[in-house]
Amino acid sequence: MVRSETSEPGRGLRNSHLIGEMRPESLSVLSSLAKRVQLDKRAILFFQQDPGDAIYVVEHGSIEISIIGESGRKLSLNVMRPPDVFGEIAALDGGPRTATATALEDSALLRLRRNDIIRAISDQPGIALDLIGVLCERLRWVSQQVEDLAMLDIEGRLANRLIILHRKFSDERGRLNLSQSDLADFLGATRESVNKTLQSWKSRSIVDLSRGAIWVLDDAKLAAIAVQARQL
Repeated sequence: MVRSETSEPGRGLRNSHLIGEMRPESLSVLSSLAKRVQLDKRAILFFQQDPGDAIYVVEHGSIEISIIGESGRKLSLNVMRPPDVFGEIAALDGGPRTATATALEDSALLRLRRNDIIRAISDQPGIALDLIGVLCERLRWVSQQVEDLAMLDIEGRLANRLIILHRKFSDERGRLNLSQSDLADFLGATRESVNKTLQSWKSRSIVDLSRGAIWVLDDAKLAAIAVQARQL
């Protein structure tokens, strides 16, 4: 559940990805509009197809972005960590949410409501240009994910995803607390195909495995696999 919302100015926007790169005058206006939201672990912030009414910035914690296919299977698209931004597409065009957002742990977010943003744009049209930049960056990311899904085999997709997750979530020993089923959800693959690839990498000392965890032992070899997959 959403535990609280406070009206403290969103100074954390200045450190956020994408929004923090806006011009100072735009950033100042948006920071004054931001509200802080606290979420409990496993709380649903919004569901796929809910009205898009706000943009969010992660201050601490982590938020899973996922979709449910017609078969009922979940596909995890991304995990948002500080200082990531999400929810901007539906919030800016007023359409329905394209995915579900779930707190993976107790989390704090900054929320910018669509109505406040639209009023701010009316007063200062330059904000719209900065937000276009945010949307273009997101579209580049989406295009890359579609390209990976269409062009890369399971080994290439798994290597790319593990590199991203390792950089974001691994502890100092390289341990990534993620099950193989969860990893399969990120790739739109079966657990069996993920396990087969990971077992092959384990035999080559690229990763190590235990129940509910993966250790990246050689990120250089993992990166080489990802690069090679793109060259095939």
